[in-house]
Amino acid sequence: MSETLLIGAEDARRLLDMDSCIKAMKEVFGDISAGATAMLQRTMLPMASGNMLAGMAALNEESGVCATKVIIFPGGHAAAASSQGIVTLFDTRDGRLLAVVEAKGLTPRRTAAASAAATDLLANPDAETLVLMGAGKLAAAHLEAIRRVRPIRQVLVWARSEEKGRAFCQAHSDQELRPIYCAAPEEAVRQADILCTLTNAREPLVWGEDLKEGVHINVVGACAPTVREVDTACVKRSRVFVDQYEASLRDGGDLLIPMQEGAFHRDEIAGEIGEVALGRVQGRTSRQQITLFESVGLAVQDLAAADLIRRRALQEGAGATFSFS
Repeated sequence: MSETLLIGAEDARRLLDMDSCIKAMKEVFGDISAGATAMLQRTMLPMASGNMLAGMAALNEESGVCATKVIIFPGGHAAAASSQGIVTLFDTRDGRLLAVVEAKGLTPRRTAAASAAATDLLANPDAETLVLMGAGKLAAAHLEAIRRVRPIRQVLVWARSEEKGRAFCQAHSDQELRPIYCAAPEEAVRQADILCTLTNAREPLVWGEDLKEGVHINVVGACAPTVREVDTACVKRSRVFVDQYEASLRDGGDLLIPMQEGAFHRDEIAGEIGEVALGRVQGRTSRQQITLFESVGLAVQDLAAADLIRRRALQEGAGATFSFS
């Protein structure tokens, strides 16, 4: 009989501290580019409701852990606005189910940590104005994460719902920062030193003509080949990096749509962000250069984050346990 940890969303969020997660995401990106990890690409199964069932799997032989993530991407009738699901961790040696971690507490934090890792590698060192496009859990996690890697002194927020945008600004004000809501997306974009797009938009919200010289962009929200958050001019103006070639050229609509237009080519991608982390590819080449990180989300990120949560839970005695007979 073996015991399995069961870790809910609140415990997962609490146990996954941001500094450790950012460090882990940098290591994961390096492992991807070094060929030191294995994963299956995300599979999406559409439902009549508009929801999507998604499955992802990854393996890390060095740590002796493999994982599967199963989530629902919400459609119009979903019970919650954020993705709902689980990450299951298995021992690669004997097949034991080590832990089941609720994905709702894990996904926004690992996603934001990945953006922060890319920001640390690509943004100008003195970048101080952060723009968040979106006002949900991803925006909150990105606000926390980006502040860990750059000296943020001003935060601007845009959201489709002004009510939600203003509520976000109020909820995340502190003694050091008071986020400001912008009624028009271009008003915020034009001031950005670091720009994070965190929406479920299907058409561009960010236009290349509005980008300030030297801005770094984390493009996060669009994870399907037919949708995008930034326009073709934005991609053309940028030095582009991806989390993984295969995943981005399969699911990254922000890049695939310009490619289909004939305006952008695979060879124009500067490299994987892991290649920058490993020192194999140069990141930013000047202060004035615009850099862009296309983040589609990878199963190895979920594996690393879930294993961090499991190890911390074991140290603290957190979570519940159940057994298979």
